[in-house]
Amino acid sequence: MTQNAMIPGVVDGTVTPSVDAEGNVSLHIVIRDVGSRSQGNDYIEIVLTGSDARELLSAPVPGKAASVPCSVGVRLQPGPSFASAL
Repeated sequence: MTQNAMIPGVVDGTVTPSVDAEGNVSLHIVIRDVGSRSQGNDYIEIVLTGSDARELLSAPVPGKAASVPCSVGVRLQPGPSFASAL
């Protein structure tokens, strides 16, 4: 599932979107998720305003990426993890 990856060492995970009452979008990413959300996984959360999420998801031109501002949270677990895979 790492086709078209722009960063070497990309690993698989899962992403779960959520939208709050104000329309802000959070993407909860679990790195190396094997079907359970155990404490051993690394987590990344990307938060976009509703308007930035709509802009990001609007029909992009092939070969041209959209850039929008976001907030990012990272929780890395000690031991073998996402960071050690790079």
